[in-house]
Amino acid sequence: MNGVPEDLADLVHRAALATPPHVGDLANVRRRARARRRRRAAATAGGLVVLVALTGGAVPLLAGGRLARPATTAPAPASPVPAPPPPTIRPAEPAQRLMIAVDWTTWRLDGGKGPEVGLRGGGEVLPDGSVRRHRTPKDFSPGAALPDGRLVGLLYTDLMPGVRRTDGPNVEGLSIKLVVLGPDDAVEISREVRIKGQSIELLGADQRYAYLARDEGIVAHELTTGRERILLRSSAAGVDLIAAGQTSVGSDRLAEQRTDQPCRTDVRRLADGKRIARLTADGICMNGLRLSPDGRLVAVPYFLSNHGGQQRVAVYETGTGKLRVDQAIGTPRRVPVPGGVQGLAWADDTSLRVAWAELPAGARRVYSVEEVLKVVTVSVQ
Repeated sequence: MNGVPEDLADLVHRAALATPPHVGDLANVRRRARARRRRRAAATAGGLVVLVALTGGAVPLLAGGRLARPATTAPAPASPVPAPPPPTIRPAEPAQRLMIAVDWTTWRLDGGKGPEVGLRGGGEVLPDGSVRRHRTPKDFSPGAALPDGRLVGLLYTDLMPGVRRTDGPNVEGLSIKLVVLGPDDAVEISREVRIKGQSIELLGADQRYAYLARDEGIVAHELTTGRERILLRSSAAGVDLIAAGQTSVGSDRLAEQRTDQPCRTDVRRLADGKRIARLTADGICMNGLRLSPDGRLVAVPYFLSNHGGQQRVAVYETGTGKLRVDQAIGTPRRVPVPGGVQGLAWADDTSLRVAWAELPAGARRVYSVEEVLKVVTVSVQ
């Protein structure tokens, strides 16, 4: 080949023009040398300026055979370093979550011809008093709210909709699942727990177990595996089935309301079923019985029918049965749909949060529970 094609030569020339010079070529070496000389000259001039400034612009003189030293100036004070902002302290999360479920009962005023009034709603009462509504499956009955944000409950599903059947423990086509919802309300666990011919109630749950009342007694149902073991047989517990709303389980304690009036509550050890305390409040029991996180105290809500329906909460020691606090929460107005205690939970081992809600005076509509809710704190010294 005698020559290079013109298009290839043109391409090579353009690439050469766009390529920076090699660091070792002569022109580049000379440029670097000139730049070094300029930097050295600037540094020398700067040093002379500093020296003249330190000597006050005078030529150094001999004083007493010694060279007079220039007066030194005190160093400028260091600029203060701003202190870091104090750490943000978030309020401690309550030990137990306060869940409320209002009975969706409404009433029409003026003999059924007036406006509908009532109180509706439910959910979780947050530490700031607001209410969070959880997205739960249809026919989901919550039984426990765990500190990590999960909800545990039973899900009832009619597998034969529209078919008339006889109710009872032997009903056909009924599914009862134990369901665990995550903090985002997504289903994490869904497991069939129904035994045909037997009743079942969810009494409570902790991080590891759901506590179920079956015909044979109280069982601990392991959440991860579904394995069950009997904690108390029915003969030891004294009942065949315990109503979930009148029972609290935790910290090796079982508190169960035995009679409604007078409000009598028994406290037993889960280990052997032995009764360690019998508590009696001079009133009518209300749902919402709650053991403290450490199991040393139990809160019993009740109301006094002879005091205008005043609703109170009594707090007892589970080990001795000693009454520690008996506090009035409120007296609901005599309205068609009266309010009252909607739920309670322990913020810590000595502070109880009580949710109270009722319709305002002159109510002429249906109210959401968030509109009228207030939280009363009961402190145990």
